[in-house]
Amino acid sequence: MTVSITFEPSGINGVVAQGTYLIDAARRMGVSLGQGCTVGKGECPACVVSIKSGSEYLSIPSNAEEKLLGDNIRSDALRLACQVKIESAGDIVVAISAFQPRTETKVDQDSEVLKKFGDLPLTKKIATLMQLEAITMSEAFDSAMQKPLAFGSRAFDKIVEQARSAKAKVNQKSS
Repeated sequence: MTVSITFEPSGINGVVAQGTYLIDAARRMGVSLGQGCTVGKGECPACVVSIKSGSEYLSIPSNAEEKLLGDNIRSDALRLACQVKIESAGDIVVAISAFQPRTETKVDQDSEVLKKFGDLPLTKKIATLMQLEAITMSEAFDSAMQKPLAFGSRAFDKIVEQARSAKAKVNQKSS
């Protein structure tokens, strides 16, 4: 069975198979979601989405989601895309969320990081900067590789859609 899914605000949509995780559907369609996500573990808010419609077609919230998102799961329909499995066919609309759980302010976090970095010896600072550069390059490369794959998937989806439409027309004429 296939499921029609739309990602907002980009409007990117397509068809995926039942049993697909939302994060896999997003990546297949070229939606930027979950950058830096510890995929499948539900330990970070990198892949938080808001379910606008079709929540009845999705798996129930996992323990990891309840722990990270708390009451926001029900009140704001927030879910972790790496934890949500599409369980039955239907139309689903998903909005990419900017949810960030707050334990301390961003300014406090930034100043703490700057202080820790400032206390490092020069060789450790250089090593840390090199690691950050390697991570940045890796993410840029991954993103560049996903775009052609997403284009191919969308093209394949269009071909399948056209074939189904043509088959439906043939069936109508023969009836």
